Amino acid sequence: MSRFHFALFIHQRRGFGGLVCFLICLLLPFFTTAQSVFDSLRVAHTAELFFAFGKHDLNAEAERTLDSVADYWNNRKPVVKLRITAHTDSVGSLENNLALSQRRAEVTKSGLSKRGVPAEKIELAYFGERKPVAANATEVGRQRNRRATIEIFNSIPMVPYSGQVKDQQTGAGIPAIVHFSTRSRRDSVNTDSVGFYSVQLPKDSVVKIEAFAEGYFFKSVMQRIYGSPEMVQRMLSQPAELTLVPAKVGEKAAINNLFFVGNQAVLLKSSEPELPKVLKFMQINPGLEVEIAGHINHPGTAPEALEAWEWELSVNRAKLVYEYLLKNGIAAARMSYKGYGNTEMLFPKRGATAEEQEQNRRVEIRVLK
Repeated sequence: MSRFHFALFIHQRRGFGGLVCFLICLLLPFFTTAQSVFDSLRVAHTAELFFAFGKHDLNAEAERTLDSVADYWNNRKPVVKLRITAHTDSVGSLENNLALSQRRAEVTKSGLSKRGVPAEKIELAYFGERKPVAANATEVGRQRNRRATIEIFNSIPMVPYSGQVKDQQTGAGIPAIVHFSTRSRRDSVNTDSVGFYSVQLPKDSVVKIEAFAEGYFFKSVMQRIYGSPEMVQRMLSQPAELTLVPAKVGEKAAINNLFFVGNQAVLLKSSEPELPKVLKFMQINPGLEVEIAGHINHPGTAPEALEAWEWELSVNRAKLVYEYLLKNGIAAARMSYKGYGNTEMLFPKRGATAEEQEQNRRVEIRVLK
């Protein structure tokens, strides 16, 4: 019996014994040993069927949807489970609607079984009118609620990953919030008081790891997560270190991966996720006052030889970040912005590589107070 079936079974029980069993069911995943590689489930494919009022029959469109779902199941591996959840609108009694949603779930299961999906791999849940996705006040809303949702799950091997967040200057561990993101999932953990954390991450994946701590600039790194026993053991014995720079008065830090359209104060689409990180930095450091400094890339040219629009470009790139923070609740009294043209390039000489020129073309946070 799967944990899902077990939870549904216990949910129907009453009394203290049922409650204890239900809690055990919820806690089972946490009893896995830290040294093991285990599988996590994720939704790999979803589809929806819609039904006529008071009916559980499959129409032509629903049949085509089942064809597509079965094709996905039979040709995409490894798929391990399929879940059907069925619903109704609010017309009729609760009891009748629950029974109708059950029939909709069962006819959907039957249709998939006939198409080669093993019946033992299909889980059913039916809710009647209890979980609408639209208001039942209109026919359009009621039609959206007369549905069955199909979810196909595949397995993702997970491995343990441990690390510590440290002060870059002193080497001391510091408490922090660490975010993890891959193409398919996002998660976050709070470290302990000296910066240690331990999580489970998808095996053989590339993970973006971001650390935030009060009194420090934030930092993002990319990490390849290997799943060999040797690498797992090494990670357990030698946690990865992530060092943060103290956000003291006079210190500055570039906003990494903040890239603009050439010669414009327009952020590239791929860089838009960087702005919420700056916002979070300002939110967890409410006492800081900062200057947002904009820079452009123009090596081999004296600042006084720049055209007016080039100076203005450095101002407007800083202003873009300023206005984003202002729009999202950061007080204007805590911020200012300024353009520096090409006066503070990290690589001022001609012949700089593309990567070096990219670092010239940056926006920084400077702590004023």
